[in-house]
Amino acid sequence: GVVLVLSGFQNPLRAQLRAAAVALGAQYRPDWTQDSTHLVCAFARTPKAARARQLGGVVLAPGWIWECQRLQKRVPCGP
Repeated sequence: GVVLVLSGFQNPLRAQLRAAAVALGAQYRPDWTQDSTHLVCAFARTPKAARARQLGGVVLAPGWIWECQRLQKRVPCGP
């Protein structure tokens, strides 16, 4: 159920984050859409992050993807 958008990352890190998330079963979108659920961003205080929160999305740091990958499961989105 994760539909992921990335913000503030450049390649190769952007590609690595996307590949890790997709390998775990997430769907990727290049921009926020109605079905997006998670925004993984380099900077949490941006207009894009604020907009994602307003639309009910979860805003996360990239460490969330790495932790999901390490444990091979979706981990909680909280601290």
